[in-house]
Amino acid sequence: MAKSMKKMLLLAKVETTAGTDSVPTAALNAILCRAFMPEMITADEVSRDFIRPYKGNGGTLTAGVYRKLTCEVELAGSGTAGTAPAWGPLLKACGFSETVVAVTSVTYDLVSSGEPTLTLYGFIDGIKFVMTNCKGTVSFELNAKSIPVMKYEFIGAYAAATDITMPSDTSYAAFKQPLVVGKVNTPTFTFMTVSACTSAFSINLANALAWRELINCAGPHSPDRKPTGSVTMELPPIATKDWAEAVRLSTTGAAQLIHGTVAGGIIKIDMPAVQPKPFTLQDDQSIAMISMPFDVNPVSGNDELKLTLT
Repeated sequence: MAKSMKKMLLLAKVETTAGTDSVPTAALNAILCRAFMPEMITADEVSRDFIRPYKGNGGTLTAGVYRKLTCEVELAGSGTAGTAPAWGPLLKACGFSETVVAVTSVTYDLVSSGEPTLTLYGFIDGIKFVMTNCKGTVSFELNAKSIPVMKYEFIGAYAAATDITMPSDTSYAAFKQPLVVGKVNTPTFTFMTVSACTSAFSINLANALAWRELINCAGPHSPDRKPTGSVTMELPPIATKDWAEAVRLSTTGAAQLIHGTVAGGIIKIDMPAVQPKPFTLQDDQSIAMISMPFDVNPVSGNDELKLTLT
């Protein structure tokens, strides 16, 4: 019987003990997402490389079995200041700490160790697969006239899939409707003191992800991150900002984006030390735009990227 890609479901819950199933439920831990695409099995292979008196494959053996999963989640607040958003567990498994100040704010700061792992349950029209011991990486996209999104990639332990009845109590009540990026909903964007008309902005946390399969241990490994970004904005007069000179001199500076205007839906992204890279020109309705990549650098450690929800 054919399986429908329209009937899919993702559940996520932080693990108390890394690698131990935290048993997420559809009622409490469903993730409202799009572009959900699991790899049912990911593996390294070793070749047997026989010497024989004829040509042909010698076969391979599977080693280091695990799973990958990608999805996109809308970037929106919880609707209440000081209440963590439903996508918080995903961000924590990508190397962020979560600090909640009741009725005031939720802050996500980067960490270099101790990030939690997730249990992910995926469903494809009656097929269930489980991923424990999951770690991930994330990128953020906030483009004009588009829905702001977080794009996630996770790796986790493999387990054989099973046939089940799809959950009937799925709830997405904790997910709120996002605001489209634009002048009204995105009131603040400054990049190294420049507040230019901007059509596209993205950040890629770029966590390194690997599955380590050794004697006595197996699990995800995230040894480093090298965050980068990209911004497309109007080319200003040289007196306002000489971007070519900023690149030549390896200049760094702060960047801030604020999306949302009502308490419970305001998301602030801060980067204290972005470093612009060589850029290209674009023609947007006969307006000169620059498409500029940049590095996202730390100042004193674990501070290169911060999200504050108020």
